[in-house]
Amino acid sequence: MVRPLFVVVAAILLSQPELPRDEAARYAHVLIEEAKARDFDPFTIIAIIHHESGWNPAAISRSGEDYGLGQIRARYVGACKRDLDPLRAPSAACRAEKTRLLDGEENIRTMAELVTRHRELCKEKTGSASLPRWLASYQGRNYPKQRRWCQPGDGTWKVVNYRKWLIERTQPLKPPRDDGQSSSPTK
Repeated sequence: MVRPLFVVVAAILLSQPELPRDEAARYAHVLIEEAKARDFDPFTIIAIIHHESGWNPAAISRSGEDYGLGQIRARYVGACKRDLDPLRAPSAACRAEKTRLLDGEENIRTMAELVTRHRELCKEKTGSASLPRWLASYQGRNYPKQRRWCQPGDGTWKVVNYRKWLIERTQPLKPPRDDGQSSSPTK
């Protein structure tokens, strides 16, 4: 879904009002680029980030497994996938991957790639790539031993509902005025 830059920036700032506007704009540019390339709504990623890290690009989970804005589990991406123990004995390449995940823009790009992977997995396993299904998969709600895939839980619905709230809050936004008097979105 294509959303105008100013609307994506406004949604990010609704999610984290203390985020500097230029940082929000950088993230919005990446979100729009990835959303166009991979056919998803940027508001979904905004809602995920809101719940995962609160827009802290340096966030690392208590377990040491999840990194950055989207709290991406490093053991499942890049060079870390090849390590026997990416948590306690990461290779130099895995350490570099973890550092990359702490760059907000790179984390968003990786999230976008994961959106695609989770949609494909859920479509294959359940016949549905609906938002609640792939989001549940992103959140780790797959249970291969029980043959249960893409099962939404409470956390899934919190993100889905926050996304709906963002959509409602940004609906009345109009583009900034082009007369030089206003550089922020107006209602």
